[in-house]
Amino acid sequence: MHYSVTQMNTWLLVGIYYVLTLFWTILIAGVQQQTGFTTPETVILPQLGPGLAALSMLLFFKKERFSVSISMRGISLKNIVLVLFVPSVVMAAIVLLCRTFITSFTPQIPDASAIPFILGGMLMGAFGEELGWRAYAQRLVEERKSRMIAVLVIGILWGLWHIGNYQHGVLYVAYFLLFGIGASGVMAHLLGGTRYNLILAALFHVVLNCGYFTMREILSDVRFSLISGIVWMLVWGLVLLLERRINTR
Repeated sequence: MHYSVTQMNTWLLVGIYYVLTLFWTILIAGVQQQTGFTTPETVILPQLGPGLAALSMLLFFKKERFSVSISMRGISLKNIVLVLFVPSVVMAAIVLLCRTFITSFTPQIPDASAIPFILGGMLMGAFGEELGWRAYAQRLVEERKSRMIAVLVIGILWGLWHIGNYQHGVLYVAYFLLFGIGASGVMAHLLGGTRYNLILAALFHVVLNCGYFTMREILSDVRFSLISGIVWMLVWGLVLLLERRINTR
């Protein structure tokens, strides 16, 4: 799959992409609401907004070729295991900390009959988001600037894009931005060498969605947002430390 962008200023491109993301997200949210197709636990159609924004960039700018990696060719079993294992461990740690410091809630597990539908909805949403955030935007900024800048900028934009969080207050959103940056940093480490392969990014995202799905009981609690944000930032910091040690050997 290939699309192109011009040699425009990087931040102008990112700005246009973000505006398009908001446009598509709001449009699809309106359509979902008007049609009555509202199943937020399983299929959240506005998640397609970032991907549609990336595809819109394909139509609007056609000068310098830019490719999205969506093939499993060249992807090792190690890559697949890491994008499933790492977020699973992090999410398990967040659940444990939330049960310790917030409330001893029981993670919500859906009925077996509903799992295929829920996973299908999560996969669709994950592909929609990651086509935009990682396969397009984060990779674009990283190749033009640096990995650190890409993680910070796209992590913040990704966090701010979750408009539903605004109802929980400024602190909640601020802590959620820590999650956005930290998770983007971990994904940069795991996916950077694969050109931000869309399939791997979507798998990582699905694990996140599954983990947070089990914590629906406390998702609106600002303490949950704080714990989640701190844990992801700590994991990203650990990743940076390990990278530095490996590079200095």
